[in-house]
Amino acid sequence: MLIRPARLRDAADLPAIEKSAAQLYGNAAGLAWLANGPLIAQAEHESRILQQSVWVAEADNGILTGFISTEIFGTELHLWELSVHADWQRRGIATLLIDSAYRHAITQGLSALTLTTFSDLAWCAPAYAKRGFEQLPQPGPRLQDTLDAEALHGLPPERRIAMRLPVARVTAPR
Repeated sequence: MLIRPARLRDAADLPAIEKSAAQLYGNAAGLAWLANGPLIAQAEHESRILQQSVWVAEADNGILTGFISTEIFGTELHLWELSVHADWQRRGIATLLIDSAYRHAITQGLSALTLTTFSDLAWCAPAYAKRGFEQLPQPGPRLQDTLDAEALHGLPPERRIAMRLPVARVTAPR
């Protein structure tokens, strides 16, 4: 599996990957609507790609199987979206993508990776915790604003948390 920076032409394929990955929510209590929910617009993907903050996973046959979309805020790299196509899940692709973001944070001299996620779904907070992310009891203004915006879009605030992974190592965590 090749992990590489996304190219502008990749932006057209990312919504389909996100939609496929979202099918995980189809059986999640109270969240089934996310399986057919709104996707990141292609223009937004293109903007982040131009900022060099999106990485894709590409199979040997050239098919894109996943992506991670990020953005720098001050000294932190925020993970906006991590999606792996349903046909390619549970193969370590998400870990490879997170590792790419982590290495990027190191090269940029950033202090941490941040994200918001569901606290109670196995593939969300518990999976990130295994990677070393810790829940922030006090998310701070930027992450709180993100959580508030998510609530306005229908995500249940009682199930959403902010997490942070300090960037203090020379290599990506395992």
